[in-house]
Amino acid sequence: MKVAYLYVAPLVIAIVGIGILPLGHAFYISLTDLSAAKPEPEFVGLKNYQDFLTAPFFLNSVRVTTIFVVGTVVMEFLVGLYLALLMFGKVRGKKVFDKILFVPIAISPIVMGVLYSPNVVLDDVNTLLYYGLCISPICSENTGIFLNTALPVVYYGMMIMSDVFVWGPLMMLVILAILNNIPKEHFEAAEISGATPFQMFRRLTFPAIIHSPILAAMIVLRVVDNFRAYEIPFTWSFWLFQERLGAPIDTFSVVMFKMLSGSDFPLSQIAAVGLLLMAFSVTTAVVLMKAITKSWEGIR
Repeated sequence: MKVAYLYVAPLVIAIVGIGILPLGHAFYISLTDLSAAKPEPEFVGLKNYQDFLTAPFFLNSVRVTTIFVVGTVVMEFLVGLYLALLMFGKVRGKKVFDKILFVPIAISPIVMGVLYSPNVVLDDVNTLLYYGLCISPICSENTGIFLNTALPVVYYGMMIMSDVFVWGPLMMLVILAILNNIPKEHFEAAEISGATPFQMFRRLTFPAIIHSPILAAMIVLRVVDNFRAYEIPFTWSFWLFQERLGAPIDTFSVVMFKMLSGSDFPLSQIAAVGLLLMAFSVTTAVVLMKAITKSWEGIR
C-alpha cells in the first residue's frame, strides 16, 4: 500500500504545485487592493467581488459571454452533425474531404478573427447582395448597406461563425465516430421494415448521437473552452473601434485583457474576474453534466 502512494505522489505534487497553489494565491490577491498605484497589498475582503457583480461592464461581459458560448456550441453541433451525415457511409473522395475539412482546426482563432473581419467578408457580401442580387432594402438608391456591423446580430453572428469554422470539423469527427459505432444491423433492419431515411434518422441515428457520452464530454469541453474565449472577440473589439471597457463584444477574457493593459494595472481586480470566470465555467460544466447524466438515467 505504501508503494502505491509513492507512484501517486508525483501526480499529487504536480496538481498541488501547478493548480491548487496558484489558485490559492490568486484568491488571496483578489481579497486585497493591489495595483500599480498600491504595490503593497491591502486586505479588503470580498469588496472586489461585490463591486464586479454590480458593475455594468461586468454584467455586460456575462451577457456577451453567454451569447457567445450558447451560439458557438449550438452552431458547432449543427454544422458538425450536417457534415458528419454527409460523410457517413460510402462517400466518393471521403479521405480527401476529411483532410480538407480538418484544415481549419490548425488555424489560430485570432487568424480567423482577422479573416472574418468586416473588410474581408462583409464588404464582399454587401456588394453581392446590393449590386448582384439587388435585395437591399434601399436597392433603388446609389448606396446602401445590407449587413451593418453596427448591428449586434451581425457582429455576434460573425464572431460565432469564426469559431464554428475552426471547431465545427472537430465536432464532425466526434459525431462521425458515434455513427460508425452504431451496429449496421440496426440500419439493415430498419430498411427491411420499410423505414424512410428521415424515420431512421429520427428514431435511430439522432438518439444514438444525442445520448452518447462522447458527445456529452465534447460539448462540456467546448462550453468550458468558449467561456474563456479571447482571440476572436479581441479582434472584433478593434473592428468595431471598441477599445473601452464595457464594449458590446467584451467577453470575460477581453475584460481581463483591457484591465491588464490599463495604466493602473489592478492585479487584485483581474484576479477576481479570473476566479469568477472559473466559477461560472465550472458550475456550468457540472450542471450540464448532471443534466445529461439524468437524461441517460431516464432512458435506462
